[in-house]
Amino acid sequence: TPVHGRTAQPRFFVILSVIAALVFVAGTTMVRTRMMQDARRLAEVRLEQQALVDEISQLEQQIEYVQTDEYVENAARDELGLIMPGEIRYMSDGN
Repeated sequence: TPVHGRTAQPRFFVILSVIAALVFVAGTTMVRTRMMQDARRLAEVRLEQQALVDEISQLEQQIEYVQTDEYVENAARDELGLIMPGEIRYMSDGN
């Protein structure tokens, strides 16, 4: 062993290695946790997206229906109480 210089103790390298390993494990654990959170959020957003796509599809079908003669006739009968020429309206007393 040199008399004038200091040599690194093997224990120092062991402690340094343990600290480095702990930092690495902590870092990878944080990254893995974040990735799992992001994956869950992505799945939630995809479900929301599909729900919106379904809603848009239903609204498009409604728009198509309200542009048909069938809708106009049903609305005239149900909402306005109109009848077609030659039809007879039957009214009840509510019983």
